[in-house]
Amino acid sequence: MTSSSSEPTVIDAVPVPSSAKGDAPWNSSWITAVSCLVVAALLLTAVVIRSVRPLPGSSEPDGGSATAFLVELSGTAFARWVNESESLFAYPGMLFFHTFGLAIVVGISVAVDLRLLGFATRIPLASMRALFRYLWLGFGINAVSGVMLFAADAPRKAQNPLFEIKLVLVALGVMISALVYRHLLRAGRERLETSRTAPRLMAIASLLIWTAAIAAGRLIAYAL
Repeated sequence: MTSSSSEPTVIDAVPVPSSAKGDAPWNSSWITAVSCLVVAALLLTAVVIRSVRPLPGSSEPDGGSATAFLVELSGTAFARWVNESESLFAYPGMLFFHTFGLAIVVGISVAVDLRLLGFATRIPLASMRALFRYLWLGFGINAVSGVMLFAADAPRKAQNPLFEIKLVLVALGVMISALVYRHLLRAGRERLETSRTAPRLMAIASLLIWTAAIAAGRLIAYAL
């Protein structure tokens, strides 16, 4: 049935039993709590990395203890193995998993964002929250492999401003993803209007943030 232009179109919602695991209140709270911890960890890492960057007009790093830690980190047996081993499971493997995890996160995010913007309206909005289990899995793969790649060349990466920018962008992306998930959870309980501004703004912000994060990540390899 079509609606008049003066009436907002209603998003179709999938009826979900109140006892369903995905709609449990603790599930949304758990996602929010973990997302906040991840965002805090990323921003704290960005602050620490900024402290080891040389001050303007100086060639010496500002944070002595942080710099020493990064040097020791890159000198561990594991970091040397990642850097020096010819095994496909060393640097090439870590880089593959890092890219693979990012592809999962960004791919799912783009699909959900486009749905929020009004594309593929035949797909029930509430049903898309099932994709988030794979999004969080992809982010986990991306985070673990990213830590390993950072450990392999910590001092050099810490001197690159783009790495700090990438961390901040990823933190924002995680925060937006958590907000989108909460919106999808509501879509399973309420009949939400497609004309609502907030979901569309979240979708646009998500697309811009992940695009910028990918660009920063690729440019890191060509800077410094």
